[in-house]
Amino acid sequence: MKFYGKTDVGSCRTENQDCFGIYEIIPGVTLLAVCDGMGGMAGGATASRLALDTFAENMRLHILPDNPEDEPDLGSIGLRFALNASASDANRAVLKMAQDSDGKLEGMGTTLVALLVVENTLILSLNIGDSRLYEISNGRIEQLTKDHSYVQHLLDLGEITYEEAQTSPIRNIIMRAVGIDDDVAGDVKSHDPSPGTEAAPRYMLLCSDGLSGVISDEEIKNIVTTENTISKKVERLVAAANAAGGPDNITVILAEI
Repeated sequence: MKFYGKTDVGSCRTENQDCFGIYEIIPGVTLLAVCDGMGGMAGGATASRLALDTFAENMRLHILPDNPEDEPDLGSIGLRFALNASASDANRAVLKMAQDSDGKLEGMGTTLVALLVVENTLILSLNIGDSRLYEISNGRIEQLTKDHSYVQHLLDLGEITYEEAQTSPIRNIIMRAVGIDDDVAGDVKSHDPSPGTEAAPRYMLLCSDGLSGVISDEEIKNIVTTENTISKKVERLVAAANAAGGPDNITVILAEI
């Protein structure tokens, strides 16, 4: 497997409130995660970094056994529990910091999208908010996560069309985030763990809406399938979002499975 990530402030913002991480929990088990903070200049950056660090550290604690001589539980049920529990831990950490800030960080929160890869065995994802996970393979791109946004809610009700959703002025309003409410529920999904081949590579892409909200899925697919190295694919995705105006922070992790 190959992984590459990049975060960029974009063309219009003065501070980057996105962050990402790539972690090897144990050999053969990799965690990828992207957070997109919100809640003012200090709040957004604080929320995303705290949530990411707390989530990753607690994933290690939930996966690794108490007794170092025991084997870690790498089954689907145990790993689903670890993802949900770690997201709850992150939620509590962000909420507590906001509550202890004397109002300075009130209302801060963050999205979270994560991919857990047990090599050749299992792939699970978790998402909260509107940061996304895509799969690009066989000349196709598929969004694997569902946005927790008001526009997506209206789309589900049939009150707006897909085309209207893409340009809606309220498309950045999210209905679920880490650190806003006492409890938060992430969507956990399993995905085909089959590896790609040299002739038909398979990519999983995590991103903030600084990418997905600015360039189309088709353009994302075209860049990923035409550039020749994984780092150049990511660099060009970020450059394309900036070339399209770069109105928000841009964060991308690309994994070749």
